[in-house]
Order: sequence, then structure tokens, then C-alpha cells
Amino acid sequence: MFRVGIIGSDNSHALAFSKLTNIKNELTGEYEFPDIRVTAIYGHDEKRTEEVAREGRIEFIAKDPKEMFSRVDAVMVVFRHGDLHAEYALPFVEAGIPTWIDKPFTIKISDAKKLIEAAEKNNTLLTGGSTCKYAYDIVMLKNSVENDKSFGEILSGVMNFPANPDSEYGGLFFYGPHLAEMLMNVFGYDVKSVITSESNGNIIAVAKYDRYHVVMNFTKEAPRYLGIIYGEKKTIVREIDISIVYRLGFAKFAEMLNTRKIPLPLNHLLAPVVLLNAIEKSLKTGREIFLDEL
Repeated sequence: MFRVGIIGSDNSHALAFSKLTNIKNELTGEYEFPDIRVTAIYGHDEKRTEEVAREGRIEFIAKDPKEMFSRVDAVMVVFRHGDLHAEYALPFVEAGIPTWIDKPFTIKISDAKKLIEAAEKNNTLLTGGSTCKYAYDIVMLKNSVENDKSFGEILSGVMNFPANPDSEYGGLFFYGPHLAEMLMNVFGYDVKSVITSESNGNIIAVAKYDRYHVVMNFTKEAPRYLGIIYGEKKTIVREIDISIVYRLGFAKFAEMLNTRKIPLPLNHLLAPVVLLNAIEKSLKTGREIFLDEL
């Protein structure tokens, strides 16, 4: 049995992940992940932490994250504000404890590099980011880009997801990672540059690849999430269903714990952080930003 500690109770993800492991599925009467339980939690807000522990059936509330070292086999760092992630995750990564870091992986590029370097140095299993990149529709679009020859040449693409540049939890970095990671999972992690503009609170960023460009729409509201691939012979417009991404993302974490293999390369955790920093810099300066500048 893997014992998991959750660090950060303010995010809805804390309760979602603990329910996935600690409460039986209503339809099957079985645990979704029978070999994993969330057994400890730490949060800044005492009342909220107690609420998550009660509803998620978490047995131990830590007064200090260090209390988890002897109590858990892995941790999930899920604060709403990504600037807290490196500070709280690094001690566990350095101790060799398998770690999931929620979206955004970090806000600062230097923090992301620090975590990855620590994971490599200590041979620590490390993963995380947005669970939306594991949505079935994203996987289908990714497969279309990589394997569907009926498109002919891919000409361009469009993807949308809501994001609030004024969010108190890091602005664009609060919801923006969902779109950044979905984009990169579908079209590739080798974005060369971005050029960004804003109108009526909506941000449009053009992610430039070697062979084509993809428009990223960070909208204030988005009742539908869409991925569009334009090819010289056909076009795909696919609605993206994110209703079960918590389970799909947690399944990757569970797979990592069981196989002792990370589900995606560590540089795929860094790349969206660099992309979002480039988008923000382009928005502030009004110029095209090359990712290798950062």
C-alpha cells in the first residue's frame, strides 16, 4: 500500500485526489486505486484543511510538512499558487520521495530547473502539471498530428481554455498551464517563439513552431474547449472533454509509483513554464519572444 501525503489544502484538487483513493466508487463499490491511500495532509488554512481531511477521509493532519517524512511513501504538492510549489516540494525531492507537483509546476523557470536538477541528482520520481493533457480528446488530437497522414501537411491549429491574467494565484499561471500543456502535448514541446496580444481581457498567443503556428486563446470564459487542426486535405474540430481528467492524471501518478518510471520526460515539466513566461513577457513588451531567450 502506498501512503500519499497532500501538501496544500486550498486547491479543489486536494479533495478530488483524496476522494479518488479513499472513497469507493459509487457504481462499482470498489476503490479506484486499491493500492494507494491519501493518509496525510498539510495546509495553511486550518479550517479548510480540516474540511478536506474530513470529506476526503484523511487520517492525519500535519502541523508541519516535515511530519510527513516518516508517514508517507509519496507526496502531491497542490497549492493554488504555483510560487509555493518549489519551496514545499524540494525537501521531498531531495529526500528521494516520489513527488507530484500540480499545475503550474512552478511559476519561475529557475524553480522548475532547481526541482528537476534535484530529481536527477537524487534519482527521485517526479511528475505532475495539468491533468488536462491526459484527456482522451487531447490524446486523439496528438495522435492525429503525429500519425494521421490523411491531413497532408498540417497548416496550423487553434486551442482554447479559460485563464484570468488578474488571478490572485499567479495571474495567467493559475489556469494558463492547462492550455499550455494541452497545446504542447498535441503539437509538440518544441515551440520556438510566441507573440501575444490582449483584447477585452482575452489573451491570444501565437505559438510558432518550425513548420506551422498554433493560436492559443486564453479566454475569460469558455463554455466549450476546442482543439482544431487545419491540414491541407482536411480539418478536425474536436471538443475537449475534461470531466475525468483528475482520474486520468492520478492514474499516471499511480503508474509511476508502481513501475518506478516517470510518465513523461522531466523537460516536459519545464517546457510549459518557459512557454507561459514567454507569453507573459510578450504581453508586457509587445514583441515576439523566443523561448531560448529565457
